[in-house]
Amino acid sequence: MHWTHDAHPGRGVRLAYCLNLHAADDLDGTIAGMRAVTLPLRDRLAQGRPFGVGVYLPDPVARELATPERPRPGPALERLARFFADEGLAPFTFNAFPYGGFHREGLKESVYRPTWLEADRVRFTCAVAQAAAYFATATAATPSHVSISTHPGTYGAWVTGPEDLEQCARNMGACVLTFARIEAGGGPRIVLSLEAEPLASAGDSAELAEFLALARPIVAAVVAADGAWSASAARTLATRHLGTCLDCCHSAVEFEAPAQALALATRAEGPLGKLQFSSALALPRPAAAPEARGHLVAMAEPVYLHQVTGRAGARRLHCADLPELDAALARDGSEWLECDEWRCHFHVPVDLDHVGGLSTTRAHADAILAAALGSPERWGTPDLHVEIETYTWDILPGPARGAGDLVDGLEREYTHVIAQIESSGWKRA
Repeated sequence: MHWTHDAHPGRGVRLAYCLNLHAADDLDGTIAGMRAVTLPLRDRLAQGRPFGVGVYLPDPVARELATPERPRPGPALERLARFFADEGLAPFTFNAFPYGGFHREGLKESVYRPTWLEADRVRFTCAVAQAAAYFATATAATPSHVSISTHPGTYGAWVTGPEDLEQCARNMGACVLTFARIEAGGGPRIVLSLEAEPLASAGDSAELAEFLALARPIVAAVVAADGAWSASAARTLATRHLGTCLDCCHSAVEFEAPAQALALATRAEGPLGKLQFSSALALPRPAAAPEARGHLVAMAEPVYLHQVTGRAGARRLHCADLPELDAALARDGSEWLECDEWRCHFHVPVDLDHVGGLSTTRAHADAILAAALGSPERWGTPDLHVEIETYTWDILPGPARGAGDLVDGLEREYTHVIAQIESSGWKRA
């Protein structure tokens, strides 16, 4: 789905949802998920036009598709490209954050493995990029760039010193070198889009901007060492292919001001590769809401991390997960109960402003998107990629799922986001 604006010629907005919602560890399962969910959404929403998809290719599928040693694409890659083309699907953005097993019990902080300290993270990301480049030329995508979102390096507690972050940057440089070669060979521009997440090695937009300032010279040195580009060209490529993924849920959990989050995500002319439109849970005045506190801690589950941030004036309190918050409250909850608001990294449907007795950060996501839609000059790319990322439908409480089936719920999410886009004057292309 694609929008343009009379006042912004040459600019566009592309919308998709992230297929990590129905992640599968083989190609048959990946296609089956799209038949069950993506195609019904296309029929309801696309009205005969190409329908954008945010592709998730876990490592087993990426390995099956990767064909760097072959002169021609392999049968698996051609099969998936043909499926996209036949069904009018436009794969313009990719999620390479989770390596695999995204919905398995016990995942938690292991979602960061392999980290950007490890060669497997480089291999995996480059395999996704090779597939993405092929799809961009063999399907209805025709994007101005391809975005690949990933985590910012590693889980924060695992960082042993600045040398770890430098090594992460060097490995990102190896990916940027691959992306530069793809584009030089006639492929699309690919933007490695780093995503801040609470308690990661870059936990918020400010920390991510600091890491990018550290990383880009290192990335440029890696590219220049290849010998195919001058030092000046390598610096340009380090900015062209390394950018940000601004996740609205993560930004909200860190209590960022929407305008400041966007400014940090586009600092130093770095590209905003992708904006993930997502919502977190919120609990204002927790001391006065014991029942809602109980609802929140009861949402603990064994798959995903649900980091919690409490705001007490200028102070911030942090918990790595809901059981940690529950334990803190049981020991001595006074510090947490002094907060004026808690926010929890628990993705909830983006059309909702409350879930039971809890609020959501929908207004935060709306404000970031409105700021981005009104400032195309800040994107660093001709197109703004917007991806709905609510991957928690299987663990949501009943009131959050709403009426109907999964496709009905996703349609409600799309309806909300489309209304935000079109209220800013963007028109369906």
